[in-house]
Amino acid sequence: MKKIIYTALFVSTVFASCSKFDEYNTNPDSTTEATAAMLATGVELSTFKSGGDAKAYISYSALPKYVAYLSEGAMDTQYNSIGRCSFDSYTLWPNYDQMIEYAQGTEYESSYRGLAGFLKAYNAYILTMRTGDIPYSEAGKGKEGHVTPKYDTQEEVFKSVLAELEAAEAYFAAGRDFTGDLIYSGSVAKWRKATNALRLKVLLSLSKKITAEQKAEFDAIVKAGNLLESNDDNLQLVYTTTSGTWHPLYNQTLFNPYTTVSELVVDELKRLSDRRLFYFAEPAPAQLEAGKTEEEFNAYVGTNTAADFTKSAAEFQQGKFSPINERYIEEQAGDPYLHLTYAEQCLIIAEAIELGWTTGNAESYYENGVKAALAMVASFDPENRYNHGMPIDDAYIASYFEGPAAYAASKEERLEQIWMQKYLIKFLQDGYDAYMEVRRTGYPVFPNDPNTSLNIDNKEGFPTRWQYPEGETKTNFANLDAALKRQFENGYDGTNELMWLLK
Repeated sequence: MKKIIYTALFVSTVFASCSKFDEYNTNPDSTTEATAAMLATGVELSTFKSGGDAKAYISYSALPKYVAYLSEGAMDTQYNSIGRCSFDSYTLWPNYDQMIEYAQGTEYESSYRGLAGFLKAYNAYILTMRTGDIPYSEAGKGKEGHVTPKYDTQEEVFKSVLAELEAAEAYFAAGRDFTGDLIYSGSVAKWRKATNALRLKVLLSLSKKITAEQKAEFDAIVKAGNLLESNDDNLQLVYTTTSGTWHPLYNQTLFNPYTTVSELVVDELKRLSDRRLFYFAEPAPAQLEAGKTEEEFNAYVGTNTAADFTKSAAEFQQGKFSPINERYIEEQAGDPYLHLTYAEQCLIIAEAIELGWTTGNAESYYENGVKAALAMVASFDPENRYNHGMPIDDAYIASYFEGPAAYAASKEERLEQIWMQKYLIKFLQDGYDAYMEVRRTGYPVFPNDPNTSLNIDNKEGFPTRWQYPEGETKTNFANLDAALKRQFENGYDGTNELMWLLK
């Protein structure tokens, strides 16, 4: 943990100069010192990129049962094995402080303070959602002597995250557009909206533990406005055609066609007559050979993600399943990596209205969210090259709610509609975030077979958390041990233990 908490700033090694050679061989037109803008670019990229290679990218979506991988061997996450969390994002925390230091006294100080607060809260939120108690109040403070930081309780972390975001929103409101921003080109207005959207998301995550005060906070944020207004405000990392910045699946032939769309996704899209199916998947070869066409819903067949791997792999070789859409491997600047979207925000508010946290027309928020999600997927294929002749156009979107997607009569059914539509937004996106949302709601219901499950401690169920990093047992054991004993019976760091959020 020492490496994580008080690691030296990366800029110190990149930008330091210590020889006459450097002095005489410096380009006078380039910057030789780190700036707040440079640090902003680095910490944003580290936070918002998907992380890992193509296999890791697929693994993130195998856990929430979006896809099945049918090459090489069974993928652990598909069969409910998740292992350990990484604390690598703590290496960014000293850079937040350095970014603020470089901006201090300038007209952009407030903007960079807002960005630092947002990123700190965002990364802490991810870590606590995955593990439970985490270092927060003493994290990133190695210079102050906290080289083995204590673990704050998850309840304390959530309060700190919400306070950090509230402060960040105020900083952005007082700030001015800045440089070094990969996401919104420095627009403080858009960062302010994204900050408020994240506040709503964090509060909804607390649905089992939320207090009356926090419900009031949710209501106040909605009433105040300054939220995402359209897909143009989505917080997303855009891939490009430049080497090193293209989509993780581009030209990765091992993962397409060997990655197939799950039965859960295919069957739901068929039930809804939802044309996202044609953007997500390719028709099953065996169905085309049997006479069906690519424009038919029944030409698409999903894989049971709980089925025996050997059996599924053999059936895949017979052409029985639908691979993921070819655009994932053919497009360098493929689908952007989504983190916060207008569509999800609408569905969050719709759920909150159903729960009585705020007022408004839940049906309108639901429909606006789904319409935005449909339009977003359509934008991923603007030339209609990959949708198999079944485009998501304005006429289709207008008619979408005339069938099974119409807002349901009962509250239980309406909540399930909202949850399913949120689930569909994250297809081949941030699968871990989608998994944690299913963990919260219990919907959709994942297929499971105890005979194939790799969830060793609970073959009948699904893991509820990631274990802490192994390095913590070596460099911060006393604090880790205290946190484990405080949270779980016998202090067991298991993947099926219930964190405070879920109790």
